[in-house]
Amino acid sequence: MRFLTLFSPIFLFLGLFVGSGLLFTWQGVEHAFYQIAPTVAILPAIFLAFFLLKGPMQERLNSFLDGLRHRDIVTMCLIFLLAGAFNVVTKSIGCVDATVNLVLSLIPSHFVLIGLFLTAAFISTAIGTSMGTIATMGPIAVGIANHGVLPIDLGIATVIGGSMFGDSLSPVGDTTIAAVLSQGADFRKKLILNSIVACIAAVIMLIILWLIHTHAAEPIVNDYDLILVVPYVVLVILAFAGLNVFQVLISGLIVAGGIGFFHHAYSILSFVKDIAKGFESMQEIFLLSLFVGGLAGMLKEMGTMHYVADFIGKAHHLSKRSAQLVIGGLVSIFDVLIANNCVAIIFSGEIAKTIAHRYKIPNHYTAAWLDIFSCVFQGIIPYGAQILLASTLSGVSPLIIAGQVYYCYILGAVVIAYIVLVPVKKDKI
Repeated sequence: MRFLTLFSPIFLFLGLFVGSGLLFTWQGVEHAFYQIAPTVAILPAIFLAFFLLKGPMQERLNSFLDGLRHRDIVTMCLIFLLAGAFNVVTKSIGCVDATVNLVLSLIPSHFVLIGLFLTAAFISTAIGTSMGTIATMGPIAVGIANHGVLPIDLGIATVIGGSMFGDSLSPVGDTTIAAVLSQGADFRKKLILNSIVACIAAVIMLIILWLIHTHAAEPIVNDYDLILVVPYVVLVILAFAGLNVFQVLISGLIVAGGIGFFHHAYSILSFVKDIAKGFESMQEIFLLSLFVGGLAGMLKEMGTMHYVADFIGKAHHLSKRSAQLVIGGLVSIFDVLIANNCVAIIFSGEIAKTIAHRYKIPNHYTAAWLDIFSCVFQGIIPYGAQILLASTLSGVSPLIIAGQVYYCYILGAVVIAYIVLVPVKKDKI
């Protein structure tokens, strides 16, 4: 009974969001799991938590507001805004198209499938969004496949795999931001640990792609301006140099704006408008983060987070390795249910942090595992936004695509092997 009480707000949110998605799927509605915005689905859960939390109304309201204005939540929201501004500005001046054409021009024609993966991986790492990468690279993969040089289902699935590589690794990606800030982790340490696991999986993926397909026609490469790739290069270099994420994003935004001003007749007015558009593009995740923070504040006051940590500790007597796998499993379950890896991280973050503290797991490890495990499942669930978009672009069934996103399956195996075989060391990175 206590379990149901403590978790009923979460179950209500999942029931509304997932239940509506299943209903719309049964009715044949496109993008069924995105018909009801999570920012709306979470409101009844917040009201229920208000009702269940004991004490005067003002104290319950204070619990909600304390969670909503928590430093990590506010910081996360500000970073989301800056990341949105950077993405819109760079897209507006042509950085994405230039990067696509640059990478394709460097890939030999008989390695086009490998080229698709590497290009998608680079772009998604640079711009921080798998959806934007799939929207950009998907038509290219379909176009190459239409020439009969590679299977269209394998081509589009390879693009998804490359996109998920960057989704879990990008310094400006919402999942990275959510994972790092929810755990209070060191940004640089998380990226390095994440890179080790992701790069091992990527190398295995490239070997598989080389064995599968070694011949393709020459892709069509349009003209590009090399200087438009600079904002992404600067972003990655500064991130791995250990700069604060605010410094990284603001620097990237300034560099992109400067390049636009001096090389592409990009006016200050256009720059300002694109920043505003970037802010607007992050409205949903911004509001959802605030609402989740408020709900988490009330759940924490109710004792939900500590209940989970105590239950896991008493029921299973976990080792440090097992605790890491539990954290990975926790965010994976949330992602399968919610079909949104960033939201899954936000929801499981506080519980994961409590478990990590109990078992003395460094917070950059926890942040990396939250990010990686959520991206593994986000890339293979047939009703996830990534596969649904790819299905729309290619005309291939989501179920067929899901079975060929090899990178996500490899990444899942590699991260589990890493957790099991490599001991946790605080000073490892």
